[in-house]
Amino acid sequence: MQRNNNFLKYTLSLVFILTIAFLYFQMKTADQVRTEKNEFLLEIPIENQEIEEIIPRYPIPDISENEINRKNLISLPPLDESDEYLRMELVNIMIADISQAIAKTTLVEKIVATIDNIPRSYMAERMRPIQIKPSSFVVEAQGSLSGFILSEENYKRYDYLLNALDFINVNKLADIYLRFYPLLQEAYKDLGYPDAYFNDRLIDVIDHLLSTPEVNDPIILHRPNILFEFVHPELESLSSGQKLLIRTGKRHSSRIKQFIKEFRALIS
Repeated sequence: MQRNNNFLKYTLSLVFILTIAFLYFQMKTADQVRTEKNEFLLEIPIENQEIEEIIPRYPIPDISENEINRKNLISLPPLDESDEYLRMELVNIMIADISQAIAKTTLVEKIVATIDNIPRSYMAERMRPIQIKPSSFVVEAQGSLSGFILSEENYKRYDYLLNALDFINVNKLADIYLRFYPLLQEAYKDLGYPDAYFNDRLIDVIDHLLSTPEVNDPIILHRPNILFEFVHPELESLSSGQKLLIRTGKRHSSRIKQFIKEFRALIS
C-alpha cells in the first residue's frame, strides 16, 4: 500500500513538472513570436509619415561673407519695425521724386503683395509701395473709324519713371533685396504662402513680364465702360503687369525688360 502511495506521489510530481515545463515553453514561444512580430512591424516603412522639405527652385545667393566684410551693416529689425530701415536704403539709390513717394508704412508687405499680384488681372493701388500717378491717359480718335488709338504722347507719361530706373544701380538694388530677404519671406508667408519661397515667386513674375509680347503701333482701344480696354482679346486677356508694360511703349518696355533681366541674374 505504501509502495502504491509512493508511486502515485512520484507520478503526480512528474505530471506537475511536465505541466510547468510545457506552460513555460508556451510562454517563451509566445514572447518570441510577439517580439519578432514587433520587429517586423518596425521594419515596415510607414508611408506618408515623412514630411518632405520644400526646396526653393531659385535659392538666393549666400551673402554671409559680404556681411562679414561690411561692418556698417545692422541686424535686421522685426518686420513690423522695418519700414524706416528699408525706406532709408531705397532712398539712397533713387532720385528724389521717386524716393519721396515710397510708402512710409507696411513697406515690405506692400512690395510683396504688389509683386505677387503683377501676374494677376488686377493690382490694388493702395498696396503699391510707390504711390505715383502718371499724367492723364492719352488716346486719339481713329478718324472716321470707331474706337481709339493709344497715342504716342501717352508714352511720355512714363519718361520720368524710366529716368528714375536708369538712375538705380541694379547691383545695389540686388544687395538691398538680398539683405532684406528674410523680412520679405516672412511677409510672403503672412500673405498666405507658408510653404513657398518669395524669391521663387519673384523670379516667376520677372519671367512673366519678360514674356510680354511686343506690340507695334497703332494699339487700338475701345471704351465699353469707364476704362479703356484693348480691342484685341489676346491683349486684353494679359495680366495687369503685362498690360502696364505695353502701355509704357515699346522703347520703355524694352528698357524695363533689360533691367529686370539683369536684376534676375543677381538674385538667382
